[in-house]
Amino acid sequence: GRKAARLIRLLADVRPPYGVGQVAAATGLAQGYVSRLLDALDREALIERSARGGVADVDVAALLRRWAKSYEVLTANEASLFVARRGAVGTMERFGTIESTGRIVVTGSFAAVRLAPVAAPVFLMAYCDDPEAIASELDLLPADEGANVALLRPFDPVVRAGVAVEGGVSFAAASQVAADCLTGIGRMPAEGEAVLRWIVAEPSRRLTSLDSWSAT
Repeated sequence: GRKAARLIRLLADVRPPYGVGQVAAATGLAQGYVSRLLDALDREALIERSARGGVADVDVAALLRRWAKSYEVLTANEASLFVARRGAVGTMERFGTIESTGRIVVTGSFAAVRLAPVAAPVFLMAYCDDPEAIASELDLLPADEGANVALLRPFDPVVRAGVAVEGGVSFAAASQVAADCLTGIGRMPAEGEAVLRWIVAEPSRRLTSLDSWSAT
């Protein structure tokens, strides 16, 4: 659900230690809910608690794999599928020119290839506030089959937490990309595993302060 996703994203993105109250404030969740979910994650050995009940350590890869068991990118989000006349690559290159029609954040294969290349991406997936407006702007054709673009109305604003901007295009944070790929189609699960390896290979890639992270 939305609440659990916010907490999981924070745990994956920001290195501990931090307390329950700090997590609740950063995610906008009730402190009691945060405490109960942390208890559940501790029982599954996905996190380690401090003596005072805060978070001392996180098994990021295991945590994101656990999230992927109850989350699926194309159903948790409202997905609209299209065929792009210009191809997936040409469509993504135009994202930076149409920000006025809605905030666009690339995820899936085209975001994963920047971090941990597996193969040349062919299916473009992006979050946006108004898929219909974006599709019209880019002259995308609705498609039930053979789609090469998926525009996703986000299940929660947390999908935009920690975005990186390159060449005028916004890309989702590695943790969101990993979860989206792990639950995606075709070779996307393999791309998700590659992103997980990229995340855990260098802990310094994670944020060091909750002040740098926002769920909205």
